[in-house]
Parts: sequence; structure tokens; C-alpha cells
Amino acid sequence: MGAKPLRPSVSTGAKRAVSHLIRKTTETLLPDATVQRLRTAREWRRWVRSLTPAVLEDLTQSPPEVKRRVFKAQVRRVEIETHAKCNRICSFCPNVIMDRRLNQTLTDAQVLDRVFEELGAIDYAGQIVVARYSEPLANRPYLYERLARARALVPQAELCITTNTDYLTPAVLNQLEVSGLNVVYMSLYLRDHERWSIEVARAYTERLARKLGAQVLTKVETPTNLLAIYRYKGLDLRSTCHNWDQYGTDRGGSLVQYQQQKRVGPCRDPFETFVVDYNGSVVPCCAIRSDLPEHRDLVVGNLSVPGTSIFDVYTGRLSAWRRGMVGFGQKDFPCTTCRHRDLPAELVGPISRRLEKHLHQIGRAEDYRPPVVESKERETVLTAR
Repeated sequence: MGAKPLRPSVSTGAKRAVSHLIRKTTETLLPDATVQRLRTAREWRRWVRSLTPAVLEDLTQSPPEVKRRVFKAQVRRVEIETHAKCNRICSFCPNVIMDRRLNQTLTDAQVLDRVFEELGAIDYAGQIVVARYSEPLANRPYLYERLARARALVPQAELCITTNTDYLTPAVLNQLEVSGLNVVYMSLYLRDHERWSIEVARAYTERLARKLGAQVLTKVETPTNLLAIYRYKGLDLRSTCHNWDQYGTDRGGSLVQYQQQKRVGPCRDPFETFVVDYNGSVVPCCAIRSDLPEHRDLVVGNLSVPGTSIFDVYTGRLSAWRRGMVGFGQKDFPCTTCRHRDLPAELVGPISRRLEKHLHQIGRAEDYRPPVVESKERETVLTAR
């Protein structure tokens, strides 16, 4: 490997810290809905700025150092599973189709170690999230082992898990901290036939805080969700209680109840996330899973094959997905009606113009596709300059 890139100077780091503090202070003075809109717009602008010719090209034949550089510049979140089992079946999850309650398969430790070693080799400092369609805490000893290995091999990464909280206790939180975890994302699910309301979401949030002995630091409420942030010793805890009737997505076309609307905009996931199933399969995004029959042909790599590198997969077959999802316009299966992280309607015009200009500047104008216009009035709005 070549020399490691220089870290940002102290002055650069200080400027970023001051900028972050100013932004956070400003946001505390704004209504929750306004803050969410500002953050969403900021994320989409950042994504447009991040686009380079390299991330849109197939770099299969490029030198390894080029592939590593592209991966490090683009990927912000690596999603993995440490095993297959989930103890629940939820109507908004494909586990209602592919029941995993009896699937005890462990993710190959050698495969995970190789992923961690490669991430450590590029000083990866983004998130590693144990999530997907399993419940990480359904096999706690193996989770603790794998987290400890990730912490040792990727010391700068932010280690996270996503849990349904069924197995979560103060003792488990303590062990997660010892294992090197940073963040616990906690999903609060209602009982069967219970209707969501903000009052119900508040009750679930308060109940969780009592169970864990954790203090709620802040809450953000929207018409479809309650997000709460807690502090527990050295861990950041974040819970969400969604109205899944409004919030759910079709999970790569597998859940028909969420297929009412067509996708509006591009998708950032094949750019920003790298997703590994429990069997070592790499898929383009979190909505796709290799164990669903309709998704098996969508697998872009298999890390259980000796010699397969995360960098080769990301800069090779995944590049076709990025080219297909960088623009607007109608999407093919499995993305046709996926609304996961879709572009809000009010941002379609400004982001499409910004994207068109940026792709032209980097010599990739052929990848731009304009928004689909559904009415003459909408056309007037979207094409106004």
C-alpha cells in the first residue's frame, strides 16, 4: 500500500467543529419540521458535490489503490449481519415472507474479519452497523465477539447496532460498551392491532427509558415518527417509534402494501452504503436481501469466495447500480416503487438543477435524467429557472 493520506490540520478540524456548533445551535432555535427539512436538503447537496467520474465508472481493471481511494471517499455506512436469526415477524418487514425465527446461521467470522481488515487498511472512519433483517441481540455472545474484532481492526469506525429492544437491558448495554460499541439504534414497535399516535409513541419512549435507566436528552416529533436521544454511560442511544402505515417502504418490491407511489428521485444508497448479508452476499442497498427468491439475481458479490475484496465489489458491479440511480426518471425493478430515502417533492426542482449542472461539470452529463413530470402545473414548477 502507498503512504497514508495526511489527516486534516488542527485549523481545519477547528473550523469544522465551529461550523458544526453553529449549525447545531441554529437548529435548536427552529421547529422540528424545519430542522428536518434543512438536514435533508443539506444531505442531498452534499451527495451531489461528492459525485466524481470515478464513482460512476466501472473500475474493475483499475489498480487496487484507486479502488480503495474511491471506496473511502464515498462510503459512509457499512451494514452487516453477524447472524441470520430474528425473533419477530413484522408486517412492514420481508421477514413476514422469509421467516428467520429458526435460522441460527452465523456469519462466517473469517468473512467479517476480512471486511474489518480491509476497512482498517483505509483508516475507515464511517459507520459499521450490525443491522439488516436479523436481531443482533438474538445471539449476544457472538455479537460481542464480532464487535470486539471490529473495534480492534477498525479503530476509527463508529460501531452501531439496530435492535428491536426485546433483549436490551442495562447489563447488555454495559457489555456492548465493553465490546467497543458507540451507538444503539432502538426500534420501538407497537403491539398487534395497536394504532400509532404521537401519544402512544411518547408512552413507548418513556417506558424504554425506565427499562434501561437512561435519561432522555431530547425528542424530535413528526407526524409519522418520534425520535428520542438518550445518554447511557459511554453509549449514545437513539430510539424511533414510526407510524409504519405511513413510513414503510416496499423493500425492493417485496411488500405490496407499500407500492402505491413511484419513486421520484435518485438513490444515494449504492453510493454511500455497503451492505453485506449473513451469508456473505453483497447487495446494492438495505432494501434488497439475498435470501428472497426475487432478489437472488440482484446480488453483486459474494465475500465468502476467497480473494473477493469489498473494494473490488464496490468499484465493479455496484457501479452499474450507481449509474442507474444517479438521475431522476422511471426506475426499473426493484426500485420502481421504493420510497426509501426518496427526494422530498419540494427538493426535486433545486436538486435536479444542481445535479444536472454538476454532472455536466464532471463530464458525466449523459448520466443525468430529468424528473418525471406528472402534470402541466408540475412541469412549470420543475422546469422554472
